[in-house]
Amino acid sequence: MKESHRKDSDLAADSASEKFGGNARFTEKAKGRAKDRDPREPQKPRRVTRDYLMNYATWYLERFAASRARLEKLIHGKIRLSVAEYGTDPQEAEEWMKNVLSVCENAGFIDDTAYAKGRARSLLRKGKAIRVIAADLNARGIASDLIDDTITDLKHEANQAAYEEVRGTDPNIAAAAAYARRRRLGPFRRPDQRDEKRDKDLAALARQGFGYDTATRIINGEIDDLNDLLSMIDGI
Repeated sequence: MKESHRKDSDLAADSASEKFGGNARFTEKAKGRAKDRDPREPQKPRRVTRDYLMNYATWYLERFAASRARLEKLIHGKIRLSVAEYGTDPQEAEEWMKNVLSVCENAGFIDDTAYAKGRARSLLRKGKAIRVIAADLNARGIASDLIDDTITDLKHEANQAAYEEVRGTDPNIAAAAAYARRRRLGPFRRPDQRDEKRDKDLAALARQGFGYDTATRIINGEIDDLNDLLSMIDGI
């Protein structure tokens, strides 16, 4: 009985070996090397080729939204490492990068206009001030004229989405209300905590880039009034 069980086990092991490449010993050795590797030891960079850059770009864009400038910065980092490690021709690698970026743009994988608008809307919903949104887009390599157009469109969208009673209101005020709701500040706190936490809540809005008048209006406001303002945020 024991012999039969042993043979069955051996057959199962042989079957698994064939399924995963027919070399169970090699797999065990690979596992052993992985265990022996010092996790603090930096991995060796990959040698850059045009195909590698294309694969990297598509892999990244499948997982993250990015501007052209952001992707270019990441690819530049890969190229620098390959030049230092393998002596890759930097001019040839630059040509590969330009080709990859053009292919991604033509295929619609990179669209700075759509990216900027989507990110601006997302940040406004999170309660970010307009100037903070503009600074964020600038840091991500969006061109200044596109930032201006994006902010103009964002303000228009917010105004169109607003209840009639608050149309024409500065969207910064609505953004401050959205941040207060998200962090449960001011009128979104328990009533017994509002007075005690007032100064702390004002400071929290100030750190987000909102002026004193805006912060005071939100922290001293009532939820019904703020819900009207929040229509500018929730409707975009």
